[in-house]
Formats: sequence, C-alpha cells, structure tokens
Amino acid sequence: MEETRSSLLDRVRDLGDSAGWVEFDQFYRPLLTGYARARGLDRNDAEEIAQQCMTAIVNQIGRFERHRSFRAWLRGMVDHKVVDLFAARHRLTLADSAALGDVAGHKAADGLWEAQWNESHLTALLTNLRDSFAEHTLKAFELYVICSYGVEEISRLLDMTPNQVYVAKSRVIKHIKQHFGDTLDGLYGVWP
Repeated sequence: MEETRSSLLDRVRDLGDSAGWVEFDQFYRPLLTGYARARGLDRNDAEEIAQQCMTAIVNQIGRFERHRSFRAWLRGMVDHKVVDLFAARHRLTLADSAALGDVAGHKAADGLWEAQWNESHLTALLTNLRDSFAEHTLKAFELYVICSYGVEEISRLLDMTPNQVYVAKSRVIKHIKQHFGDTLDGLYGVWP
C-alpha cells in the first residue's frame, strides 16, 4: 500500500483529488459490495448498495470526524443501506424494519464485516507484493494463509514440496512485516 488508509481519507476530503477518489473507490467498493453480498443480496443489489454508500461518502466525508472509527462509520452506513433496501423491497412495517436494524448489529453481521474488512486489506497487500515474489510463492501463501488449504493439497496443486509451501509462507510473512507492518499494526493492532 503506497499510502496508509488514513492518509487516503485525508486525500478524499479534497473532492478535487480525482486520483485519491479513484484509489478510494478501487479499495472500498469491493469491500462494500462483498459485505452486501455476504448479507444475502444478489450482485446487482450489492453493487447498488455500494454505489449508494460511495455517493453518501462523497457527500459526508468532509464532516467525518477523525476521532471516530472510519471502519465503524462505514459499517454503519452500509448496514443502514442494506436494511433500507430490505424494508423497501418487502414493504416492511416500522416494527419489522426495527427488527432488521437489530440484525444489522448482530454478531453474525459483525463476523461478516470483519471478514470482508480483513480480506480487502489482505488483497491490497497481496496486490502490492506481485512484483516481489514469483507467482507460485504468492499462490502458495494465499492458499495456505487466506484459503486455509492443507499443505499436502497445496503441494499437489502447485507441484511443490511441503517444505517449499512453508518457506513460501514464511518469506511472504517476513516481507509483509518488514514493508507493511505499520499499516497492519494500524489496522489490526500489533501483527504477529
């Protein structure tokens, strides 16, 4: 990541920073779409929710208070948009809509949000690693760390020895810690 997400937020406060907005959109739109899909929406509805969120962000980013959590602010925004869509589609009563709002804060939704948040950040990290490692090294890392494949299965799929899989994982993690440790620490606390 060329910039921390925090500095990207500073950039998009300037609505004229088109490069900042392109980077912001490329990073956060898939997060919003993925979360909406995980909440049960089809692709078109999830893309519509992401677009509504991006529009709301453009309109509200100047008023976003930096002492608040952007992660929580964004989550609240997308949850409200999902609840609004369900309410509109199903012509829910006010009581039903309130119940759906409770579901937005439910532990299952918390897990979905965390998974999407982490996946988005890891995907951005891996994109930045493409020039630093051979493709099979990154693929072994992705399969092992992100997809939770077993070492024997990865070895078979990638025609690698189990030791090569472990070495690939170790090399990528070492590189991530060296080059992106501060970013990860800012996102997740101190990274192992």
